[in-house]
Parts: sequence; structure tokens; C-alpha cells
Amino acid sequence: MGIQEDIKPRMRWWGWGVDGFDKPIKPAAVKILTDVCGMDIDANTPPPNVEDVKINPSALDADDIAALKEAVGDEFFKDDHYTRVMHTYGRSYPDLLRLRLGVLEIAPDAIVYPGNEDQVAKVIKVCEEREIAIIPFGGGTSVAGGVEAVRGGFKKAISLSTLRFNKIKEINKDAMTVTVEPGVFGPDLEEELGKHGVTVGHFPQSFEFSTVGGWVSCRSSGQESSGYGRIDKNVIGLRVVTPKGVLDLRDMPSSAAGPDPREFFLGSEGVLGIITEATIQIHHKPDVMVFDSYFFNSFEEGIEVFRELKQKDQLPHLARLSNEKETYFGIEQLGGGKLGEVLTKYLNFRGIDTPCMAVLGFGGGHVEARAEREAFNLKMIGKNCVRLGPTAGNIWVKERFTSPYLRDVMMTKNIAVDTLETCTTWDNALNLHKHIIHDMEAAGNAHGTPLFLFCHVSHTYQSGCSLYYTYFMNEKLGEEMQQWSDVKDAATMAMENHGGTCTHHHGVGQDHAPGLRVENGDLWTDFLRAAKKFYDPKGVLNPAKLQDGPVSLRARYEDDDPLVG
Repeated sequence: MGIQEDIKPRMRWWGWGVDGFDKPIKPAAVKILTDVCGMDIDANTPPPNVEDVKINPSALDADDIAALKEAVGDEFFKDDHYTRVMHTYGRSYPDLLRLRLGVLEIAPDAIVYPGNEDQVAKVIKVCEEREIAIIPFGGGTSVAGGVEAVRGGFKKAISLSTLRFNKIKEINKDAMTVTVEPGVFGPDLEEELGKHGVTVGHFPQSFEFSTVGGWVSCRSSGQESSGYGRIDKNVIGLRVVTPKGVLDLRDMPSSAAGPDPREFFLGSEGVLGIITEATIQIHHKPDVMVFDSYFFNSFEEGIEVFRELKQKDQLPHLARLSNEKETYFGIEQLGGGKLGEVLTKYLNFRGIDTPCMAVLGFGGGHVEARAEREAFNLKMIGKNCVRLGPTAGNIWVKERFTSPYLRDVMMTKNIAVDTLETCTTWDNALNLHKHIIHDMEAAGNAHGTPLFLFCHVSHTYQSGCSLYYTYFMNEKLGEEMQQWSDVKDAATMAMENHGGTCTHHHGVGQDHAPGLRVENGDLWTDFLRAAKKFYDPKGVLNPAKLQDGPVSLRARYEDDDPLVG
């Protein structure tokens, strides 16, 4: 099954998504950000015109260009201004900031679009011979510096787009698997699977603009992964083109044949090879999802209930728990006005003074899903919470993929917006949460820019949960990158020092490389470097990422092609 070939970028060059989905900040949220962060409601700093963005001249010579065109065909070699700008960064806050500043010093010298494994191998061979770095690029939604055209010691770099690898090769309903190429976008995959009544069930917030290759190479999690499983738990087969040859890791639901090589390439972010095919477990698609919501009186109480229910296998596959500030902001931003006032008064009357909202989703047949929802309510009897029905969930699911647009609107008002996440065991969750909040707020205050910071539990496991943070901060002209780096560093160090992972579902790239070393230790880092040397002897694949990323964020953002540890 083929999807119509389209190698045009799907997102606008300067921000998230496409035009037409930006929404104004609700008045109640404006008041919060004005009171807490000092937002200037009259500020207006739109992005520049793409024609005015300055990029580095291409370093490719005529022979380089001829060799690359021979590998992929003339029409699939692009070095025009717009395409180079589109492939310079992902969509992290520092990426968007630099795009808005309009000076891109490390744009790739060209973009190539191979359409089969033979062409990928030819591109790799050309780049090895000509000492050109190769940066794999899918949908461009990386928020960890994973697709940035960092040279890593090379003088030239190209982006290798996977968008011509856009075929859904087989839907196997006996094995309940789909075999798919890496350039297929989430909505295209789900549309085709939906015709057969099945789903991958992988819905990251980037779903509309991210590709299967990005999910697999970064060990992505989706909003329903607590039920369907993370993408790495659902991949049973891979094909990878490396500089040493093609690995064909056959479809196997399980094996005792030594360490699993699939695990090695999951999360490898293109530093060892280019994924050209993945076989992924699929699931029966529910006829409907119905929602419910409960309000706890504290984040602590909500986490304890989530832990108890998860360990009894009684938590539905979609379950999100917001802390006090996120609940407050959500009520103001999504509800606001009279609705917010009425809701707050009602919760206070029911004994919920500092509400923390849990949104739960139940999937299945029309009757079964509703029956499961009511059965779940029986399990909540005796818990210190108030049930408020499906409205919050219905609002959430309607907005589930649109939240990133808010960041672009905020940046126009000179408000920095970013997210980060971690994961830890249940017994450590509140301790870790406390330290992350304290250290991030202290970093913001050190710049004289208080944060409005909140959190939710986004994924649950038998042994623990993830904690997902969003924060807002007033930008100080000329200091924006240092502000962000200090807050990000504070969060990462808190995770390192208090038992959390440096990233739960956003990969490593460059921004999480300092935390990766602490988390997994020198022996593992050395092993990854040895594997890199084996599979990619010339080091051309996505250099200065993952195990070879910068030793600190300061090293990264003070020099766009940093020396690495």
C-alpha cells in the first residue's frame, strides 16, 4: 500500500504545525501570566519572513553535488533556501527561538530524499568518501536537538529525509502486525489501519507531524501508551541500513537468542544506521472512547490512588493526573470565566480546596466502554475525590494535539514555553517532583524571571510513573538561551540527583546527552561509542548526538558545533 509521494515539509518553517490553528490566550490565563511571570500584554514579536533568514553558505562543491544527485536523482536533491531552513532545527524552545532570531549558522548544505535502501547505501558511500555528515530527518518534531545539522568535526553536512519511504507494506491481521516504512506520518498510518478496524495506538502530542521512523528511533511514548504500550515495546522487526551493510532483524514476538538487537537500534537516533522498515504490533481499534474525570484534593492523594489502581490492573489505559497548578491553569485556559468560578465553588463545597484533576479514558464497544467506566467508579468509592463526568475528557481529547500551538502564541508575547519529562518509581515520585519544582523555580528566580510551572502524570507502570512538566517564563532580551539552559540544567540535575530519568519519551539528541552519561554510566557510553565505530567507521551518521553529544548545555549553546566528551 503506497501513500502518495509528497516530500514537502508538513509544518510551517517557523513554528509548530500549520497556519490557522493558533488561538488567543484566554483572558484568565493572561492574568495568571501577567501576575506571575510579568508578561507584557502589548508585546508583539512575530517571526521574520523566511526570505530574510540568514543561513550559512553551502559548503558542497560541484563534485559533491554531482555525486549526491547521481545517488538519488536530480529531483530529489534540494539546496534551495527554504528547504535548508526547514531542515535546520526541530521544534524545541531553543530551536524556535533561533528560528525567530533569523540567523541560522548550521543549516544543512543540502537535503537528499532517497527512495529505497540502495539509494540510502549510495548516499552513505558518497558521504564517507567525501567526508560529509548525514543527519536523518523525518517529520522534524524533535525537541532534543536530534535533527540539528551539527557537523561533529566535519566541514559539510546534509539532511537525509525519509519522506519517500512512505509505504505501508503489509497489514497482517493474523499476527496483528503492520510492516511500515519510516517516512509514514501518524495520521496516514492510522487512516489506513482504521479501514481494517485496527490501530497502532501510538498518539504522541506530535502525532499529526511525526513519522514512524522518528517514533522508533527515539523510543517514543504516546498519550495512550499506558494501555497500548510504548513504541519500543511494540516493535518486533526492523531493517536498518548501516555503513557496514543491511541488518534484517526478522519479525519475532520474543526470543532467547541472546541480547535483543532490536533493542539496540530502538532509540539509536540514526547514529548507527538508517531505519528503513519496522514491523509493529497493532491492536483492535475501539469503537468509541468515553471519558470521566475525578478531582482529588492533592497531587499526593491522586498519585497514591493511581499507584494502587495500576498495581491492581484497574487503571484504564488512558489516565492523566494534573497537579494543583496545572488543574488551575487548565480550568482558566480551557474553561475560564463563569465556568471556572462555578466549578471551583462546587469543588470547595464538596471538600476539594486544592483540586487536582484526573482524566480517564475507557475504550471498547459502545456498551462495553460505558460499562467499564461505571465499574471503575465503583472502585473509587471511599477515595477522597469528586467525580465530575466526561466534560473535561471531551475537552482534552479535542485539544490533545493543539497544545504546542500555544507556545508560538506565547513566544509572540515574549513568553518562553517549554516542556520536559522524567520517570521514576512510585515511592520516589513525590520526592523527585518536589526537587524538580524547587530547583527549576530557583533557576528562573536567579534571572529575575519567576516561572509558572506545573506537572501531570502522563504514563503509568506497575513500578512507577512519568512526570511531565510545562513552564512559562518571561524572556529577557539577549538572555533567552541562557535562561532556558539554566532552567533545563536545574531540572536535569534534579532528575540525576534524585532518581529520575533524564528523558522519558523525547529521546536524547544533544540536549539530553549530559543526563544520559550520568544515567547509564561511562561503561555503557564507551560501549555505544565502540558500536558506533563498528557500524559507522567514518562517523558520518548523525555525529555529536546521543553518546557523543555535548557534556553540558552551556557547551552546546555557546557553540553550535561543540566539542564533545
